[in-house]
Amino acid sequence: MRSKQILIIFIIICFLITPIKPKAEEKTFGDVLDRLEELKEQKKDKENETAISEAEYERIKNEIYQIEKDIAKLSKEIQEATEEIAKLEKDIESKKEETDNILVFLQLSNGEKSYLEYVFKAKSFTDFIHRVSVVEQLSKYNKEQIQEMNNMINRNNELKKQNAEKIKKQEAKKIESNKKMQELGSKIETLVGDATNINDEIKAKENDIERYRNDGCKNRSDLLSDCSPMVTATGFLRPLKYGRITSEYGYRVHPVTGALQSFHSGIDIGGNSEGTEVYPVANGVVLYKMYRSSCGGNRLYIKHNVNGKEYTSVYMHLLSFGDIKEGDIVKYDQVIGYVGGYSTSTSHGGYDTCTTGAHLHLTLARGHTVNHTATMFNPREMIVFPTSGTFNTRTF
Repeated sequence: MRSKQILIIFIIICFLITPIKPKAEEKTFGDVLDRLEELKEQKKDKENETAISEAEYERIKNEIYQIEKDIAKLSKEIQEATEEIAKLEKDIESKKEETDNILVFLQLSNGEKSYLEYVFKAKSFTDFIHRVSVVEQLSKYNKEQIQEMNNMINRNNELKKQNAEKIKKQEAKKIESNKKMQELGSKIETLVGDATNINDEIKAKENDIERYRNDGCKNRSDLLSDCSPMVTATGFLRPLKYGRITSEYGYRVHPVTGALQSFHSGIDIGGNSEGTEVYPVANGVVLYKMYRSSCGGNRLYIKHNVNGKEYTSVYMHLLSFGDIKEGDIVKYDQVIGYVGGYSTSTSHGGYDTCTTGAHLHLTLARGHTVNHTATMFNPREMIVFPTSGTFNTRTF
């Protein structure tokens, strides 16, 4: 039985760590058009899911607001009951004192020293009955008054107890609702990020389609290799002439937020001042230019065909782009941008939240895509960088 459980767990782990299968390679102009429609459908699905999640988020938010109102009302009732109890206890003491004062007055006014003297010094039987009646009625009245006030105290104490239990339940409900709202908030953030990535892919794909049409692709059956030959390369080069690796690919302590398990999608190359020229890692075509991203700054995506395989290189934290536009063919020795990361960082008055100093971030991904996180891999698999110290040439 135990071995069977272990086998099931092993299968699940294998399933979870199975790499994402890259999308099918686009060979015809029709494949490119179909991919655009597929992306648009994905975007619509993400937007619909986001709208549903946002509506649920608002519902839970309003639910929490109502819970807080209910807790405030119950707390106010407890406070009022506490104040009422204090008043009743004070009234009871006053009522006892009032009774004693009246009896003392009756004693003194008749020259008697005690209640018994007051009663038994009656001058006649009628007077005796009258005196006993006065004492009994007064005592009974005040006892009833005190009993009623004690009953009210008990009712208020019970109200406090019940409200305290209700508050406890409402607080538990509020904690659960807050948990759901946080989960929804994270989900919405992911959905919005996914929709943004898909939107970027749509723009890049539209640029592709325009370039293919300009190159002569017209019919869905047209082979891209015939109507729009792809520039090829036989290997990769370093994107800078000089530098050193300041942060590796993989999990690390985030340099800005301090998060202990933050995944770094590429490698950082430092050692250069802002404005240093950046080159493509291989011959390729400009896929997409992203301006002033809040995390990554100016980003450049270039698609490559290296030894018959498709790749995408991503360059982040650029101070500015070179003299290139989307759809342009770029060669390995052409300037595509300039190192940024210092003046562009929010810590120095810029807009990029994910940098603290001048450097180039390089990501490599399999396939032609701006959603690079789906198929990214360690750039060291294709490009040799020294494990320590600096390099001073693009070749290796």
